[in-house]
Amino acid sequence: MRRMVYGIGLFLAFLFLGAGFFLSYQVADLRQEMSKLQESSAQERQQVSTLVSSKDQELVFETYEEGSLLRNRYRITAYGPEQIVLRQEEEESNGSDQEFLLKVENGCITVYDKESGEVFEHTNIPLETLPQELQAEVLLGKTLSGDQELYSFLENYSS
Repeated sequence: MRRMVYGIGLFLAFLFLGAGFFLSYQVADLRQEMSKLQESSAQERQQVSTLVSSKDQELVFETYEEGSLLRNRYRITAYGPEQIVLRQEEEESNGSDQEFLLKVENGCITVYDKESGEVFEHTNIPLETLPQELQAEVLLGKTLSGDQELYSFLENYSS
């Protein structure tokens, strides 16, 4: 009788150990599958966020033709797995083509339109208030390209 009790006890011990090993294998397998799913989900989210952030993004292609720099601006308007739609933007004309020439008249700086040679603006900026290097440039005839560069100069050195 004792042998039978020991036999049943041993059988139950092997049964519980086998079930434990089987369940631990199943849990490890499930964890591995979950980590694969999380990785692929993270990759998908990253791809989607990259695509969302690139929509309406401005792309600029610069080329040189006949010695001048040309800028073509494009915007991503739509995209798909196998196609990207770009829309060419018109170049904004904000006076950046215009060049100005700085010269000294009566001790003050005068701004000329470089193309026409006409006075664009008389300033009250004395030549002596400028740094020495800039004074030399203005005495030789400093060129400024575009309204923005001109107004930045005037704002920095007036008053």
